[in-house]
Amino acid sequence: MTGQDIINTTKPILFETSLEEFPYGLVGTCYPVKYNGSLYIVSAFHCYSKYELKPEQTCYPRPDDPTDFFAFDRCARFKAEHAMDDEHYDHIALRVSQSHHSQGEMDKVAALDLANPDNARPPESNDIIDFVLRGYPAPMQKIDYDLKKISYQAYMTNGCLGVAKAPFDLCYSIRMKTPIPDNMDPKGMSGTPLYGINHNRKIVYCGMLIQYGEFTGEYIAIGPEILVNGLKEL
Repeated sequence: MTGQDIINTTKPILFETSLEEFPYGLVGTCYPVKYNGSLYIVSAFHCYSKYELKPEQTCYPRPDDPTDFFAFDRCARFKAEHAMDDEHYDHIALRVSQSHHSQGEMDKVAALDLANPDNARPPESNDIIDFVLRGYPAPMQKIDYDLKKISYQAYMTNGCLGVAKAPFDLCYSIRMKTPIPDNMDPKGMSGTPLYGINHNRKIVYCGMLIQYGEFTGEYIAIGPEILVNGLKEL
């Protein structure tokens, strides 16, 4: 499993609707992580709440059959009780059902095991030399119901210009050389994992994007400890 394999498992949030003529929709970005043998699909909760969607409607493709999707048996959110604000309270983690899917199939999904402390770092860590973002801005996602075709294309960028503590507890401001092309909507980047590259060229988990500042050109990311500590308690 390479770092690029891990980055490539980031997907757009494909979700099921209750409409016969329009059975699917696309919004935001999601990504897999592992914790002690369990597989989770993670994103930003506001991607769902904004459109009154249930996270369980997420359709993440199975490696054994990409035309079919994982079933989930638990949905969790994580909050730091000591925080002075709620900006960090935006994760949603869907646990893939082990009664529906074999361990072998789940192991085929390239994802960091966050039970290993070496796989996560705060963005300000001294051994982080760059970041990689791979998400799905809105104009790059499309469902053609006439052709019965779902198409999407990821936007990937690296080249960090700066990282600092954000005005919100447990969050960080990330400034990239090319945060988003002019013709794309950065809102589709919500739920994108923030992957750091350390001195050994290893991919590590540094958090999740939740906002983009139109005036500052910076992303706001929740740090990794919220997800790591939350999964530890499940």
